[in-house]
Amino acid sequence: MEFFGVTLYGPQNYIKDMLRDEYQEPMKKEDVKPLMDKVERYSTMPKKIQRPDVDTIRLIDCYIGRVNGFAYGSYQRFLKMKRKAVIKPTGPSDMYRLPPVTSVDYGWWQHDPELQKVTWHHTYPRYPQPSSPNTLILDAVRKNNKYASLF
Repeated sequence: MEFFGVTLYGPQNYIKDMLRDEYQEPMKKEDVKPLMDKVERYSTMPKKIQRPDVDTIRLIDCYIGRVNGFAYGSYQRFLKMKRKAVIKPTGPSDMYRLPPVTSVDYGWWQHDPELQKVTWHHTYPRYPQPSSPNTLILDAVRKNNKYASLF
């Protein structure tokens, strides 16, 4: 019954089932530019987001050489990039339809296209008052009379 997708053990390839239809991991360098154009077109992320540039490449190793954030199907390249903290240009919300794991679940709703026009979740700067006017008056009075009190 696995070929019908009906089992008692859940989905067979959970991460692949969560991937967006328009996202396909590149296997060679020529596939990166069309993929990034497609990701930016279908992305629900804000337009002002700063993505790592795929044309800017970083040297990670004398054997592997320069990388741009994609592993091209190589596990060793992926491990070296992970160890050297090379950031992938696509984020989880660009790759997956739903949050695949609970560790990325907490901020997933912020990239919902339905919430682009509402502002209930935005925070505004607050300017707390350092001391109330009564406290300032009492401090000035206490300089002259150490037994002064409001009560």
